[in-house]
Amino acid sequence: MSAANLPQPAASDSVRMIRLMGSVSLICGLLIVGTHIGTMEPIRRNQEFITKETVSALLPGVDKQAVYSLVNGDLQPGAQPNVPVLYAGFDKQGALIGVVIETSERGYADTIKAMYAYSPDLQAITGFQVMELKETPGLGDKITKDPAFLDNFKKLDVTAGPDGKPAHPVVTVKHGTKKNPWEVDAISGATISSRAVGRMLAKSTATMLPLVRKNLDRIRKGN
Repeated sequence: MSAANLPQPAASDSVRMIRLMGSVSLICGLLIVGTHIGTMEPIRRNQEFITKETVSALLPGVDKQAVYSLVNGDLQPGAQPNVPVLYAGFDKQGALIGVVIETSERGYADTIKAMYAYSPDLQAITGFQVMELKETPGLGDKITKDPAFLDNFKKLDVTAGPDGKPAHPVVTVKHGTKKNPWEVDAISGATISSRAVGRMLAKSTATMLPLVRKNLDRIRKGN
């Protein structure tokens, strides 16, 4: 049988196939969008819960929290997307315990996101917790659990200088060479991740702590 005599597919078959493929694509698209919309609110609530629990862990004794965002160069009440956020923690008597600040910095593999506690009375960082990272397991991820490294943040000095910024910027030093209270003793084998922590704290404290000091009376009142 010659090619000319072979049965040719009807044009209507192609049209039906195109319509079928279009319908499947539309249904898949609607399912993806619906799933995304349906999970947005649960994810947001879960993130809020994790953040609240982290603030409580970094500021032991917290009974109430207030949220502020960096907007147009100053702190404004309430959480705003895509800007630095600060959480003030108060005890049962309404006294300010401290503040917790979100920060981030590029590590070895990806951006490291973290939160740190600051005590206005001590003028020191009193806690640090990584919230998200993709560093090398067994090496870079040690910044989340190494006891000696986390000891750096029990009272890391960020005393204000004349301009309101830390008089001595936070800096990461080679493991075993820490001599000053504003230095972060790096983890051997995780130097890149350790230095990323130092950089994120240096940048954040230079920006956020002058604003905390400027607005401290207002923060203490929770407004």
